[in-house]
Amino acid sequence: MEKKYNLGIAFGGGGARGYYHAGVLKRLLELGYKPDIVSGTSAGAIVAAMYAQGLTVDRMIEAFRHLLLKDFLRSRIRREYLVDSKPLRKILENAFKARTFEELDIPLKIVATCLETAKEVVFESGPLIDAVMASCSIPVIFPPVVIQGKHYVDGGVVRNVPVSVIREKCKKVMAVNLFPVPAKDMEYTGSMRYITERCVTLMFHASASYDTNLADLVIEDVEMAGFNVYDLKHREEMFRIGYHARALKLLHKME
Repeated sequence: MEKKYNLGIAFGGGGARGYYHAGVLKRLLELGYKPDIVSGTSAGAIVAAMYAQGLTVDRMIEAFRHLLLKDFLRSRIRREYLVDSKPLRKILENAFKARTFEELDIPLKIVATCLETAKEVVFESGPLIDAVMASCSIPVIFPPVVIQGKHYVDGGVVRNVPVSVIREKCKKVMAVNLFPVPAKDMEYTGSMRYITERCVTLMFHASASYDTNLADLVIEDVEMAGFNVYDLKHREEMFRIGYHARALKLLHKME
């Protein structure tokens, strides 16, 4: 099968850790690595969708500059979900130039999980914001997104770093993983937050192994394991780590 695209990038899920994606992307573009196709899950879906419609990294950052965790808590919804997803949808509606996949500058594939079929679904046509919101809808935290009668939640449930959905069409693929293996000697604190974050990191890293093994280059930094996926206070630091990602020094191996 002839490879249609020279370079594809798969952006993984990870909540607030998505600022790492922005740093990585900004540096890659500066170095002349411009993807011809992108895929994304959850936070990665947002970055991929913004890039695919021609938005600059600076515009991406500006769109979320004033977003705080409390914004999700202002308007409560039904009891079975913890927070409201409307603030995120409003940001996307204000920032996106494109309303459908067909209006994008380059091809985009968004991964979400269908609750009825228990399978991943790859969106690549039709309404754009609904697909991105579906990919970002963390189970229990956000309500599922209903698309054509089916209920969708975070794509990370089944495929957190969607390399496989673009691999066959690309000569080279980079994977940006927000759940690297955490430090092995991290001190046990016994807190619920520690246990939850540690387990989530391990599970997402393990589930992404199939896809990351398909990539020509995996961009990840162990420091990201120390950031809470819901913590927006350290967005600048996460961006900086992404911009200076260690794996970017290995780009010559992809030539």
